[in-house]
Amino acid sequence: MNKSVVLYFLLIMLSFGLASCASVSTMQTAGVVPEGEVRWAIASTGTGSDGDTQAMADPNFEAAMRYGFAENWDFGVKINFLGAQLGVKYQPVKGDFDLGIGLEAGYQWVRSNGLDNPSSHLIQFQLPILMEYHFNPYVGLSFGPKFLGLLVAETDERADIWADSGFYVGLMIGLPLRLTDGIWFQPEFNVYANAYDEAENSFSTVLWQAGVSVFFGGL
Repeated sequence: MNKSVVLYFLLIMLSFGLASCASVSTMQTAGVVPEGEVRWAIASTGTGSDGDTQAMADPNFEAAMRYGFAENWDFGVKINFLGAQLGVKYQPVKGDFDLGIGLEAGYQWVRSNGLDNPSSHLIQFQLPILMEYHFNPYVGLSFGPKFLGLLVAETDERADIWADSGFYVGLMIGLPLRLTDGIWFQPEFNVYANAYDEAENSFSTVLWQAGVSVFFGGL
């Protein structure tokens, strides 16, 4: 990848980093990026919640980069509005069926509903266990559990924020579709729930994020 292409994608990442709200998207596949190669991604998503917090589904623009730093290992960076996430992934199984296990940590300045300015700091940790079955070289099915820990620092201006502190168990489902040897896209849906409230007969908070990612290179 030449310098002009790298610069172009860095500008895309910067522009997408200046938009919208918090993120629990996946924006990656079970397969790691080949050693020494780089994969770029951009995405548009909608995010919301239901339960003790009020839902919001503003357009959320994100950008990511992953680098294969060793055999069966890659490293990634994802950014959006006033937030970033770092992570590594190991792929123990590859072939017609891929398995990838990741570990991620991120920070986000979250806007509260009903307020003009962001009002809470959010720290998140994720353990995604991603699987992908390849029907053929152009179509696959991605899925897998995701474990999410959130720590929300409240402020005096707090009004129904996007999520509460706690431990969430989630699921990701995606449909990777390859367009060319170097470009493919993936519609994906992520949903998470925290502790079950027996009195209410429901989960106290359910988070969701749906969107489409476009990937460039690193196949």
